[in-house]
Amino acid sequence: MPLKLNQDELPTMNLTSMIDVLFLLIIFFMVGTHFAEDESNVKINLAKVTPNGAMLQGPSSKVVYLTADGSIQCDSQRVTLEQLSNLLTQAVRNYSGTTVQMKPDKDVNMQQLFEVHNAIARSGARIDGVSVASVRMPGAIR
Repeated sequence: MPLKLNQDELPTMNLTSMIDVLFLLIIFFMVGTHFAEDESNVKINLAKVTPNGAMLQGPSSKVVYLTADGSIQCDSQRVTLEQLSNLLTQAVRNYSGTTVQMKPDKDVNMQQLFEVHNAIARSGARIDGVSVASVRMPGAIR
């Protein structure tokens, strides 16, 4: 096996491309710094925000009155059980978050109360509450 008497040259690294990238970065930051100074001098009039809430309000909760004589009233009009169901179904189609408050008279027939409750549930409206007390329906004559 022959012996090497002369040494091979050490590999050198070509730095030309790294120097080009370095100069490009220096130019980029110099130009960017110049733009940042100009942007800080720009005067902008921003719009004022007022806390008015949503642009479109959902409909208010519907109130269903029941009396001991069997009459049903919703939105200040007397309705039958079928009309109530249709009215609430349409309201749910228009606004899915429709809620209903039931206000039966203290002497109302429980069968009628359950029928109205089922009609409201079938329409898809959410029953917000039932307040059982002696209530006076708007426009009702006693």
